[in-house]
Amino acid sequence: MPARVETLPAGLAGSHPSNKRPAHKPGALAAARAARPAVLHLAPALMPDDPGRETVDLAILAQRAGWRAIIASNGGLLVPEAERTGVRHARLPLDRNGLLVNWRNRVPLEALIQKERPALIHAHGPVPALHALGPCRAHHLPLLADFTQPLPDRPFTHRLMKKLGALRAVLRVPSDFMARHLADSFHVEPDSLYVVPPGLDLKAHDSNAISLERLAALGKLWRLPEQAAVILMPMPLAEQSGHRPFLEALAALKREDVFAVLIGNDRAAPGLRGEIESLIERLGLAGKVIMPEHCLDWPAAGWLASLVVAPNAAPRGQALELLSAQALGRAVIVSNAGANPEMVLAGETALIVPPGDVKALTEALRRALALNQRQRLDLVFRARDFVTSAFPQENWAAAMLQIYEALRAPAKRAVKAA
Repeated sequence: MPARVETLPAGLAGSHPSNKRPAHKPGALAAARAARPAVLHLAPALMPDDPGRETVDLAILAQRAGWRAIIASNGGLLVPEAERTGVRHARLPLDRNGLLVNWRNRVPLEALIQKERPALIHAHGPVPALHALGPCRAHHLPLLADFTQPLPDRPFTHRLMKKLGALRAVLRVPSDFMARHLADSFHVEPDSLYVVPPGLDLKAHDSNAISLERLAALGKLWRLPEQAAVILMPMPLAEQSGHRPFLEALAALKREDVFAVLIGNDRAAPGLRGEIESLIERLGLAGKVIMPEHCLDWPAAGWLASLVVAPNAAPRGQALELLSAQALGRAVIVSNAGANPEMVLAGETALIVPPGDVKALTEALRRALALNQRQRLDLVFRARDFVTSAFPQENWAAAMLQIYEALRAPAKRAVKAA
């Protein structure tokens, strides 16, 4: 089991393929680029979900720290935010895998590498990691593969992990659960794994930074009654994400003043949205459940909410939305699945329930919604202190940039995760 303070694999220092990269021709441009190394991010898409949010945030922070950040992805709602800060974006369908897609991506990806001369490639997810294998081998580039969610137990994934091991790629995971998952399911060696917990921008979650205009705009978009108690469920519309138990528990509350916002898309399970809408009708919750696909303003969403829930049965490797809710002092209810318990303080900042237990979830909803003013104020301080100490964005960014530096200069053996 890898610790949270790690050292690079011994074979990485001194013998990494990056040491054998051909020298570039001297010149002003080459000198400027040598002074400002580039990192090429490969991401599926820049949507406001965990992978997209982390990709954009890390690219922006790396840019501010003296790197040149380039992102290749299939686009998305976060592209303008990245480009406004000077991060370059190239449109490539890196969210898909197949012979034709891989062949079409090969030439533009090669041209991008030849032009930008990155010092390393950072692949966010399994499909981008697959696309990164060829260029890393051809150009002797170090590869950092980021896996924030559990990988399916399929032949494709097993082949990918073997190829990453042969390339001596470094793997970053956000939680101890993900480290165990990769070690147990894919026999990944612990010395190639780095546990770097996610980080949250606490300044963006300060109450003074969330304007009334933002709150009013989001409330109007979601058409929420002004005096309603709002329960936020930020989970993808997929099987075992906990939507059915949550809706049954919500119906069992029998409260007219409680509304729910289910944020998530159904890309992983097309057709599930229709099933959930039918369930809402059967449970008599029509008009009390809103289902937006995305949320671009999580701090405002958390501020509007009275409670945030993650009752998933399928394990997840991290949950930035839970950190966002706690940074705002909101009550949180999570299931005991995956990395959920690592993202909260049980009994202090969150209630933990068994996955799929409607009765336990109903009782937890009642308890959380019944908190008085003093209890809510105590929760604000406990939750904020927890996120501030365990998940500050500065620690996450510093650890990731130290990995970048170690991959760029393999003689630096130590990588100190914050």
